[in-house]
Amino acid sequence: MTDDPQDPLPESSFKFRRVYSYVVTLLCLAGVGWIIHKLVEAVHLAGVAYGLIGLCALLATLYLIAPSAEAIVKMIGAASILKRP
Repeated sequence: MTDDPQDPLPESSFKFRRVYSYVVTLLCLAGVGWIIHKLVEAVHLAGVAYGLIGLCALLATLYLIAPSAEAIVKMIGAASILKRP
C-alpha cells in the first residue's frame, strides 16, 4: 500500500475551519458596526448591514452543522459498499 499524502485528512483537527470562521465573523461584525455608525448619514446602507448579518448567520450555521472531510469520506465509503455488483 502506498502512503497517502492526505492521511490524515487536513481538517481532522478543525483548526483551519475554526480560524477561518472566527476571522470572517469578526470582519462581518466590524463591517456591521461601521455601517451602523454611518447609518445617521446614509440610511441606504441598511441593506448591506442586513446582508452581512445574514452572512454571519449562514457561516455560523455551516460551521456548526457541516461534516468534516473525514466524515464525508466515511459516508462516501459506506455508500460505495452499498452498491450492487
